[in-house]
Amino acid sequence: MKHLLTPAIAAIMLACGSNRQSVESKPAPEPIAEEAPSNAPQLGGPGKGDSLFLYLERTPCFGQCKAFRIDLYRSGYALYDGRGNMEKMGPHSARAGVDSLFTIVNKAEELGFFAMDDKYDAEVTDIPSTYLRIIADGKDKRVLARVGVPPAFKKLVAEIEAMLLPMPWAPVLAEP
Repeated sequence: MKHLLTPAIAAIMLACGSNRQSVESKPAPEPIAEEAPSNAPQLGGPGKGDSLFLYLERTPCFGQCKAFRIDLYRSGYALYDGRGNMEKMGPHSARAGVDSLFTIVNKAEELGFFAMDDKYDAEVTDIPSTYLRIIADGKDKRVLARVGVPPAFKKLVAEIEAMLLPMPWAPVLAEP
């Protein structure tokens, strides 16, 4: 009887061992797909780290012009600085969804932003400036707009503001 138990125990152990092996040898699950499809435009600079994707600034004037600056990074992290005639004044931060970034770059392409002149200006005082810089797909375009600004530029800035200004901005507290 002793001889019959030993092969049975050995068979059970081998079966358990082979079962464990088959569990361990299963292929690893597929990695979760990134949020951006492979054919999506490159946002920000060429490095893999977080880099500037968009910079929008409106400068003050002698009247009631709104003045602020927004820096938006490829991760969606955004910094806002309200400088004049804005609901939120001072430094704030927020996070934009990656879909918003792709919407901005697609709208910029659609409206011909990357082919616009670098400067729309004249020797006129008391006119606020708008600076817009977008870095995407190996392009780094910065436009200064004051006088003779194309309607497509105005439309792009208005759409970017409509998307970014209402975000839930949280005050950035100064470190002691």
